[in-house]
Amino acid sequence: MSIREQERRQKQAEKRIDERMRRSDREVRGAMDERSRQADLRAGEVVRRIEKGDADPRPLPGLREDSLGSMESMKSMESSESMESMKSADPVMEVSADAEAREMGKDMPLEEHVPFNAAEAEEDLARRITEDTGGHGDPHAHNEQKADEMSRRMTEDTGAEGDMTKHAEGKVDQMGQEMFED
Repeated sequence: MSIREQERRQKQAEKRIDERMRRSDREVRGAMDERSRQADLRAGEVVRRIEKGDADPRPLPGLREDSLGSMESMKSMESSESMESMKSADPVMEVSADAEAREMGKDMPLEEHVPFNAAEAEEDLARRITEDTGGHGDPHAHNEQKADEMSRRMTEDTGAEGDMTKHAEGKVDQMGQEMFED
């Protein structure tokens, strides 16, 4: 198909779209104008009724002939007796987290064979996990160091030295060059 043929078809399609848009605008505008006209008529009627008093006010709902008489209201139920309040709980002694951790392993069957202190075990585990990054037991410093290492490894091929934005730009440039080489 030639370029002229494509342009001709495109112009025809645009012309059809424009015609449909104009037609729908006319239909919507007509409906809007009619609603506006009706609202203006109602507003004029209200003004005339208020200023000239040429309309009788509607009777109250209870006085109209088509309204039903009101029903008697139901009698209230007797309220039940209230329950007696509960006694306050004895105040709990405050216990530190370290004391709680020391008490955790007591009365365990292996206590004599394997002395276990949960707080010390937690600190030891954190130190062992983070020692390869120099985090000294701090998981946040460890995570930052690991993230930096990963970004440096990921960006080696583009020479971005850990900067993910530079890496992405380099990849885009690299892919663009590959596309134009073909």
